[in-house]
Amino acid sequence: MLNWKNNVLALALASLAATPLVAQDAANDTKATENAAAETQAREQADPAIDEAVAALTETGNALKALEDGKNDDAAAALERAIGKLEVVLTQHPELALAPVDVSSTVVDITASPAMITKARKEALRLMKDDQLQLARPIINNLASEVVVRTTSIPLATYPLALKSAAALVKDGKVDDAKLVLAQGLNTMVVEEVVSPLPLLRAAVLIDHAKALSEKEDRSDEENKTLAGLLDALDLEIAKGEALQYGGKDAFEPLKDEMKEIRKATGNGGFGKGFFDKLSSLFDGLGKSHNEAAGN
Repeated sequence: MLNWKNNVLALALASLAATPLVAQDAANDTKATENAAAETQAREQADPAIDEAVAALTETGNALKALEDGKNDDAAAALERAIGKLEVVLTQHPELALAPVDVSSTVVDITASPAMITKARKEALRLMKDDQLQLARPIINNLASEVVVRTTSIPLATYPLALKSAAALVKDGKVDDAKLVLAQGLNTMVVEEVVSPLPLLRAAVLIDHAKALSEKEDRSDEENKTLAGLLDALDLEIAKGEALQYGGKDAFEPLKDEMKEIRKATGNGGFGKGFFDKLSSLFDGLGKSHNEAAGN
């Protein structure tokens, strides 16, 4: 029987063993910077938290604490403030069904090479075909390179009603019922997740840097070396995105073809505008296709 712990460990060690330690440190620093930029880009696409909605949620917590402490008047006051805050939200944003109160993000990024990712993916498929789902699962869980942005929101159609109902119950001295209504209201918070593939986000950052250099006339040898390195990095992101299947079959072929054209145009000091326009458009289209497939 295959030991999945050994299999996953082998995947990680193989990806590290292929790179000298000094190079690993430099690569890790660069990757961390790229990931931070990509994460920021993904978070900026999410709707920001609304201050009044955040305050309403805070006041709900204050009301619950006051009820637990037997301070019913304080609880009633907190609920009135919460209701008032949400009325402001509804007045300022009548089109909203959900009022964001928190935006968080996490990064999952496999460090293996595209070749190792492909090997692991095939191994997972083999295990599942052999009815070994539980052995395949930890491998599959590692096959990701993405930013997950989670937005928690107040449902404006129901949450204000729960606050008003709780306020009425507090006024009638039905403290336990009020606490139950508030707890149920808090359980209606809506959490939405948007998954953005890191290879696509990192590619956008790399394109911005490469574009600036490609437009520069009389680049120095060092600048040409930097541009070549950026193109190599773009090739790697394309290969990684393809290995992780962040697109349909043959979805990455146009990207690879366009990279060949860019190398021709920028080779031997070539410069000009618009070299990366088609590539950017292709990445944008791939990102939209992924979002539609993922239901983002």
